[in-house]
Amino acid sequence: MGHSHTTVSVVFPGFHATAGPGVSPADSKKSCQLSVGVRIPPGFSFGIKAIGYRGLYQLSDKVTATQKAIYYFQGHPEQATASSVFTGPVRGEEYLNILTFSAPLRSPCGGSTVLSLSNSINIDNNANKQGGGYISVGSLKLGENQTYAFDWVKC
Repeated sequence: MGHSHTTVSVVFPGFHATAGPGVSPADSKKSCQLSVGVRIPPGFSFGIKAIGYRGLYQLSDKVTATQKAIYYFQGHPEQATASSVFTGPVRGEEYLNILTFSAPLRSPCGGSTVLSLSNSINIDNNANKQGGGYISVGSLKLGENQTYAFDWVKC
């Protein structure tokens, strides 16, 4: 948790997807689910307003990479979803991608809850079967991998 209690950074070593000739289709989609117990101060509620991703990617012409994030509070049916798509050609570049939630979900007011975070990355080379690509979330060079920005409100 950051000093202002408005951000949390998470490291996902080895979180990458790749596609192309000779690559298993299973390697083109990766996901990671986190569940975090949260104590919420009395009189407050929070939501996630954005997630910042850092990493590396490379895409052949017409190959796409998709990042998607979903979060929800266990025991509540509503989910918040955000995603973005990169389209090739891109030659091995670092990226910083900010996914914003247009309508952030709010936690229950005060008390304890479990926040569930689901992240996925996907490479699609269906428009160019001879092309390929990869996307990774984080690297040793870049340091932190994902930063979650929280929005606290009085309730």
